[in-house]
Amino acid sequence: MDFLLYLYCLVFGIILIAPFVLFHYKFRLDESPFGKDEDAYLKPITEKKRNLLDSLKDIRSDFDSGKLTEEEFQNQSLPYIEALDSVEMELKDKKLNVANTTILQSPKLNENWTCASCGSFVAVPNAKFCPNCGTGRLA
Repeated sequence: MDFLLYLYCLVFGIILIAPFVLFHYKFRLDESPFGKDEDAYLKPITEKKRNLLDSLKDIRSDFDSGKLTEEEFQNQSLPYIEALDSVEMELKDKKLNVANTTILQSPKLNENWTCASCGSFVAVPNAKFCPNCGTGRLA
């Protein structure tokens, strides 16, 4: 009798927990339901930039409300502006590094070429395939 009770409790526990586990793995918080985010590697840098801009907005609102003088405003905003410049440079560097590594060069095509598989000479100027056997002409 105890064996069936343990078995039913185990099955009931699996039935209760399985939807939560499946939901957790199916809809992860770090992934978009529309697919992977192409700029996910830039997320920490853009978050840091957004935080710096928010801090500058706060300082600007304090200055506009009269809580800060011109000198205090400039002294407090200068470190944020310098940090923002360095973050911008880092963001540009990462974007350029990714752009340089992902550029695919198209293969060069010869004007007149001989087919490697059938050996026939193709004199058609912009032919991408051999007219006799259909093989592509990548140089």
